[in-house]
Amino acid sequence: MFDILHKGLNKALEACDHAEFFGERSDLLSIDLERDEVKKLKHVKSTGIGVRVVLRGKIGFSYTTALETAKIEDCIVHAIKQAKASEEDRDFAGLPEPSKRSYKKPEKNFDQKILDLIEGGGSEDGIRYCKEMLTGMKDIEVNAAFRPTEGSFAAAHEETYVLNSEGIEIADAGTYVAAGLQVVASEGEEEISGYEGNVSRTLADMDFTWIGSEAVKIAVGSLGGKRVQMKELPVVFSPRAVQSLLEFTLIPQLSAENVQREQSPYYDKKGMEIASEIITIVDDGTMPQGINSRKMDGEGIPSEATSLVEKGILKNFLYDSYTANKDAVVSTGNALRNFDNLPAPGATNFIINGSSKASKEEMLAEIREGLFITDVIGAHTASRTSGDFSVVAQNTSGIKAGELFPVKQVMITGNMQEVLKHVEIIGTDTRQIYNAVSPSIMVSKLKVVS
Repeated sequence: MFDILHKGLNKALEACDHAEFFGERSDLLSIDLERDEVKKLKHVKSTGIGVRVVLRGKIGFSYTTALETAKIEDCIVHAIKQAKASEEDRDFAGLPEPSKRSYKKPEKNFDQKILDLIEGGGSEDGIRYCKEMLTGMKDIEVNAAFRPTEGSFAAAHEETYVLNSEGIEIADAGTYVAAGLQVVASEGEEEISGYEGNVSRTLADMDFTWIGSEAVKIAVGSLGGKRVQMKELPVVFSPRAVQSLLEFTLIPQLSAENVQREQSPYYDKKGMEIASEIITIVDDGTMPQGINSRKMDGEGIPSEATSLVEKGILKNFLYDSYTANKDAVVSTGNALRNFDNLPAPGATNFIINGSSKASKEEMLAEIREGLFITDVIGAHTASRTSGDFSVVAQNTSGIKAGELFPVKQVMITGNMQEVLKHVEIIGTDTRQIYNAVSPSIMVSKLKVVS
């Protein structure tokens, strides 16, 4: 890949001042289930190159999925045309130069077994793993009828390359495997769905049977739900519910881009207390086995661990090179991108940690009356600027003297900044869901609407 990128860079520099080439190559095997049958099986290899050029302070961008010389040259021409038609961005200080920090190769982000599975076709193995999920579903004994509705399996090998005119030349590669199953449980005329899934860098850490059995437990455990009264209650969010909320509230709120646009409640709040003193948040692009761990970010800057919140105090934001230049700071290595878009700051492995830990059972035992929420629906409607949200609580249980019972038709409303300030206990059940690495958390009070 670098041979192609070097040729493209040399060609681009004939007509522009600076240039950057970002390359991606992926090999993906995916299987979709419908009920308990394979609906679709795909094996897709894809490649893409994104070209960013700088011409007298103006930026142009284009991309191509073809590696032929003529196609790449066309891509360069389009990027330069766009730069010429753009206005000069006075906040753009140039493409990043090689960092003084060394690159750290993340541990356990590559599994040869996944690569062998993909390169060997892998369909039989993939179908076997899907059957393991279905077996796990059928092995569990519950007093209700249930059936699978849909599921999926995917295994991938991905490579990324960054080359620019300032001297950055770096590549990384990794693997992942993902699977999930949705189940519908029924009792009389009532039907409730439940979902469980997991993603890992290695096959050995995937328990496909557990996925199936857990999906059934979640669905069946939600049957026969009671209504709850509208009031303020203590709430325990599962790791999945935490991720659903953070994705549309706190994570974008800590992006330097949104802070600089004053579209975040944390504008001008660095050094101030924004969360419970038991909360610490670190974004770590080098976390061992982290789903989003990489040697470098989308601009070739070394990935690192960035302390965002320490004991409730806001310490930093997520920066790429552009936003770092605007604030006269160093990039945190959080430029995220694909080949078909420009980089922007975002989270890699957004880790919630801290003091005052307890197991799920210990957290429940602390609550005389409250809710346990497995997931939420509608978090995308939350206001990034204010942090206000109103979401449907999915697969929710009431808590009475530490014991769980199903509830139905529950919504919760609140403000994410206030939620963070009222976190009383964090769990010991940490897991990674997409870009969030979090345990269950207990919030002292939230408004519950039935």
